[in-house]
Amino acid sequence: MPRCRIRVRNGYQAIKAVLEDFLKEVYRYNSLLKGTGFYLKPVHIVTRRLSDGTRLRYMYIGRYWWRLSYEPKRRGGKGLRWRYVGREKPPELHGYPDPPTSPLHGLHVIVDGDDVLIDCKLYERYRWVFEGYTAEHA
Repeated sequence: MPRCRIRVRNGYQAIKAVLEDFLKEVYRYNSLLKGTGFYLKPVHIVTRRLSDGTRLRYMYIGRYWWRLSYEPKRRGGKGLRWRYVGREKPPELHGYPDPPTSPLHGLHVIVDGDDVLIDCKLYERYRWVFEGYTAEHA
């Protein structure tokens, strides 16, 4: 059965507008964690190039925890290393405050230019983000 998707014209701009203030909160939160080696990444983007040359970006919004470490290149290391830790706050950060809550937590879309493709069920949940934008079945 084909997947139900909605194309929202210029929907990427709507997502960026909602995320703008939240990202500032995350930057402040990450500055609290400075020196721990941990970093909270609120948006994960995967890029895929199709055979016709079209570039699609898959955008996942949530809590993605990473650990930073440094392996000196002069000793055969790769320099700065990012290691994925998971979606839950690491136990080493028990004494630190909880991270800010994203208004778009759980949203994942395919970004095609300035348009976004979103599953119909997710569109219903996040319809408020796209108020005033043109949406059509893809």
